[in-house]
Amino acid sequence: MKNEVSEAGDFTLDNKAPAEVPSPRGRRGKRRSLQSPTSGGPLRFFLSKAESNGVPLLEQELGSEPEAMLESLKTGRSYFVISEWKGSADLSKKVPQIKKECVTARKVN
Repeated sequence: MKNEVSEAGDFTLDNKAPAEVPSPRGRRGKRRSLQSPTSGGPLRFFLSKAESNGVPLLEQELGSEPEAMLESLKTGRSYFVISEWKGSADLSKKVPQIKKECVTARKVN
């Protein structure tokens, strides 16, 4: 029954699946790196407190995202990924601009 008109008026060619059409953008997603995507400082990983009740309360800092994921799996708690920024004013041009500036990691004694 190839190339015959069905009762609904559609053409039935054969039972092959339609070819996939590539997306018009042609881009693929990038993997997230362990550094901030906008050339910021290092990301920090924290395990949430057990009794957070929807409010982000940080308890334990972990060294890497895989370590945070593993602790999250073990304890059933969520983890947070934090990057630290502060605002700075650029007054070098005629029109002042506010820019973000990465705060580098600092050791707490």
